[in-house]
Amino acid sequence: MAKPTTICPTIAGKKTQLTVGGSGPPLLYLHSASGETEWMPFHEKLARHFTVYLPAHPGFADSKGFDEIRDIYDYAWHYVDFLTELKLGPVPVVGFSLGGWTGLELAILRPELVQKLVLVDAAGLRLADAPMAELFIDDLTKLKKLLFFDPNDPCIPIAMPQSLDDPRIVQWLRAREATARVAWNPYLHNPRLPQHLRRVECPVLAVWGKQDKLIPLAHGEYYAKNLPNCRLETIDNCGHMLPFEKPDEFVQKVVAFLK
Repeated sequence: MAKPTTICPTIAGKKTQLTVGGSGPPLLYLHSASGETEWMPFHEKLARHFTVYLPAHPGFADSKGFDEIRDIYDYAWHYVDFLTELKLGPVPVVGFSLGGWTGLELAILRPELVQKLVLVDAAGLRLADAPMAELFIDDLTKLKKLLFFDPNDPCIPIAMPQSLDDPRIVQWLRAREATARVAWNPYLHNPRLPQHLRRVECPVLAVWGKQDKLIPLAHGEYYAKNLPNCRLETIDNCGHMLPFEKPDEFVQKVVAFLK
């Protein structure tokens, strides 16, 4: 399998970092607030089955156009332009956390562009009985305990900076700034999203870590109940960072659903 390549096409005037790898039908992966815009082990596993398109949202990595972004709708419209200009739609979309929320908004705006949708521990909702935890914390040790089922999981050094001296910390801080722009207020949700879930026409798979402490499983259950064609599958002994914590199970579920 050929190594992934990174290019920077201009999408509606925005330079967009895009990594493409693998072979087979196209798959659009929309990353989380963690900014996993580098080629990760689970991307490599997906690329055995699909040609994976991994763009960085405006404001993340080397993608530009952040000055034009105000909320999650702007991200969704960016991907309308992205899929239209690259002539990729309709395409299956896999979205993790912030990316899952973006994928949902995309499927609402332009249902004809999204063939199938996989929501991985997706943001987007506010549930009074199952509130989301606070993502914007500075203590990396506390953040590990929040995001991962096992705070000593060997995947953690791959998934996030380990200290303020980690060379990845600058990109990580940029990712947090970009996330705050679109998801600080209201916090990680769109109050109007529930009333528009009925507009999602494609089949949806919600995949959730059973022990997700950031976005509790109740959010996945809500999506499964309120989207027209959605089923929920869970992975035990798994927190929020599901693609990193359980890459084999994650890819297995995605491939089974999309193929």
